[in-house]
Parts: sequence; structure tokens; C-alpha cells
Amino acid sequence: MPETSSSHAVIVGAGVAGLTIAHQLVQSGRRVTVIERDTFVGGLGRSWHYGAFHFDVGPHRFHTENPRVADFIRQILQEEAIEIPRLSGARMFGKFHEWPLRPSVLFSMPIGMMFRCAFDLLHRPKVEGESFEADILNKYGRTLYEVFFKPYTEKFLFHSPADLHRDWARAGVNRAVIDKRASADTLWSLLKTTMLPKPVETTFLYPPTGVGRFSDRLDEIIRERGGRVVLGAPVEAVEARDGRIVSVTAGGERIACDQLVWTAPMPLINSLLGIEGITLNFLSTIFYNFEIKGPLKHNFQWTYHGGDESFSRVSAPTAFASTTAPAGTHGLCVEFTCRKGDERWSHPERFTERIIDDLVRTKTIDRREDILNVHVEPVPETYPIYTLDYLAQLTRSLKALGQYRNLLLAGRSGRFWYNNMDHSIGQGLTMSDKILRGQALAEIDDNDREFWAEASEAPANQ
Repeated sequence: MPETSSSHAVIVGAGVAGLTIAHQLVQSGRRVTVIERDTFVGGLGRSWHYGAFHFDVGPHRFHTENPRVADFIRQILQEEAIEIPRLSGARMFGKFHEWPLRPSVLFSMPIGMMFRCAFDLLHRPKVEGESFEADILNKYGRTLYEVFFKPYTEKFLFHSPADLHRDWARAGVNRAVIDKRASADTLWSLLKTTMLPKPVETTFLYPPTGVGRFSDRLDEIIRERGGRVVLGAPVEAVEARDGRIVSVTAGGERIACDQLVWTAPMPLINSLLGIEGITLNFLSTIFYNFEIKGPLKHNFQWTYHGGDESFSRVSAPTAFASTTAPAGTHGLCVEFTCRKGDERWSHPERFTERIIDDLVRTKTIDRREDILNVHVEPVPETYPIYTLDYLAQLTRSLKALGQYRNLLLAGRSGRFWYNNMDHSIGQGLTMSDKILRGQALAEIDDNDREFWAEASEAPANQ
């Protein structure tokens, strides 16, 4: 059955991808219903607001080399699109350093480690295989693998790098540096980046009260244009007939649909449609949002922690915009990864004191007495886990779901895609173009996941 301008599109998930697609469809007069399990929009691109304190779900800022995506962001945020500089950091060898790394990091390394890294420059192993471990060893050598990549990965993902696919490196490590002059994809390029005469200057867009404002504005526009956004409605059933999705039941309401755009986690729709035997797992995260008295000690927007700290990354909202906290205070968002259902997830309050101890020990804050308040926020399905067999599992899932002609998978969770907000926006714009041209949803490519490719090959490059 061909789709028409009167077709009803149901979009599951009010994250950045889903809202972008919904916005484009309602702007063209299409009938749209967005369904969201939470009581707020934004997904992983939302912001928390506690009075005058504002926190994002980890560090977010808008950056893209795609002009259409940049124009869309400015169109939605308008005067709220504030330009900010890049200020990232890493804590290594007991000290805080700028990222990209500067020459000062070399003087923080133990002398023996410096010699081992020098040896690795000339004698890196040639490790065969598709694993993250093999990729890192071939690019950076064994020393950096042992002192940083391996412990950080095990702390962050609860997996050995040997059990992860190399796509985790391509997605996470290669895109950690934005400017092409500051490459970090080999030990040689990392050294050259460290020795650059000055840090790369890159600007970003950021709203005064957090990135969630972008999703809030999309929500407002969708409703103004006649679209429906249903919040607090987890999907309970998906009904299919003759190779098409005919309805979605969410929050006790059955909603008939002509098209279904799915941006919720892929394993959920597999389960609802009775597709079995496919294993695709997500990491979840507990966010500890601290309200703190006094000025920020380290003016980094976010800092990676690769040592024995209990957390993996800390972001500072006031380093993005001073308007995210009252004068004389600042906030810190501490990321504590977990598996949904484990002790961390079930009892996050048990780890608060340990996290505070580590903040003081690493000199991220001066005294625990400076903490005014802490808000503990569990967020499920924050990162796809790229195990060695994930591509085979994902291919099986896409093939099984591809039999439904009016189903489209989109976004970070819906496509098991480790991406940025900018990629989701670019994807949403491209997909909505194809939907509006009348292309069958099942024919819109679900395998275009090479977000680490050149800018000319990807919707947005970060």
C-alpha cells in the first residue's frame, strides 16, 4: 500500500532523531504521533533542571561540518544558539591535562614509561583479528594499551578489549578529536598532535540552559503544527499483519499507524515482534549531578578519568555556559556506568560516598563540605556494546525487521549506533526527505552506520 500525505506516522522515541523526523513531517502537513516512555522529551539529549541548576545527560555540545545540520540547529534554537570554545581534558598520571594533549603530559609520565612508549613507536606488534584490543595494540602499542586503554575500557564497559569489536575504537577513539590536524588514530599521530604549537581552536553551539532546550523547542513546534506527543507511555505491544505494522499500544492506548519509525532500543521491538535468539546489549549509566559551592577548579567541559577512580568521566555544566548554575556555584555531572538490573543500577545511593571520596582524592573538588546537593539519575541504554559478534547479531536483527515494509529504524538506540546528536539530526533530516518523497520505509538504508567516515560520506562528522 503506497503512503500518502494523509498517512499516519507513529514515531516511537522522543529523542533527537525521532523529534527531528517528526518536525520535518509535520512541517510538510503530515499526521504524526510521537510516543515516549519518559515524561519528558530529549532522550539522551535531554537536560535536568533543579531550580537554577541545569545538567545534561553527560557532556553534549553541537558541532557539525554538515551545513544543513548546522542551519537546522540554528533554525530551531535561534537566539539561544550560543557559540562556545572547546575545553576538554583528561586526568592521566595523577594530573589534569588539556585534550588534545599538550607537551606537558610527557613530563608527567614515569621515565620508564616514556622509554617503553618510545620503543613502541618503532616496534609496535602486528596483531591479527577484529578485536578492539588488536586495533589499539596495532595503533598505539602495548604500553598505552596497558596503562590507559585496557583499564579504562574494563572500568567503563565491564568487558576486556579482547572481547570487543574494533568498531568500538573507530567510534569512540577516532572521533574524540574533531579537527583533522589533531589526529589521534596512531601513536605517531597522537605524538604529533601533542607537539602542535597551540591547541586546535574549535567552536560549538550550546543553549544557555543545556542541550535539552533543542528537543524542547522541537516538541513545542511539533505540537504547534498539529502533531501529537504522548509522554509517559512505554510501548506494550506492536501489532503486525501481512508484512506491515498496523498498530502500536503504549500507555494502554492502541494507536493505528500507516508508518512506524522506531528509535527506541532495537532489542525491545525484536521482543515485541517475537524475534528471538538475537543478543544486542546496552550499557546503562547512573548520573550523579552535584551542586557545589564555589568556583569550578578545572575549567574543562568534560574530563576523562583513566585511573583507579570509580567514575569514567566528569562534565562541568558551567564550563559550557555560566548560566547553568547560580553565581558563586557550579555543577559536576559524574558518570558511573552499570548494567541495568545490577547492584549499581538497583542501589545507586550506595555508591555516592565512594564517588565523593574520589572527587576529593583527585582534587576535582576541594572538600566534601562544598557539596550543596546531589541528584542521582539512572538512565538506561546509554551505549551500545560492540562485542566481537555484534555485527552478525545486528545483521540478523536488521534482516528480521526488514520484512516489515512500513518500519524504519532510526537513532542511536533504534539502530544500535554509537553516534553523536549531530549524526542523529543529520540522519533524521535525510530519512524524512526520503519519507516525504514516498519511499517505502523498509527501503531506507538501515546499514549506513559509517559515522567515522569522511564528512562527504556521512551526515555529520564529529
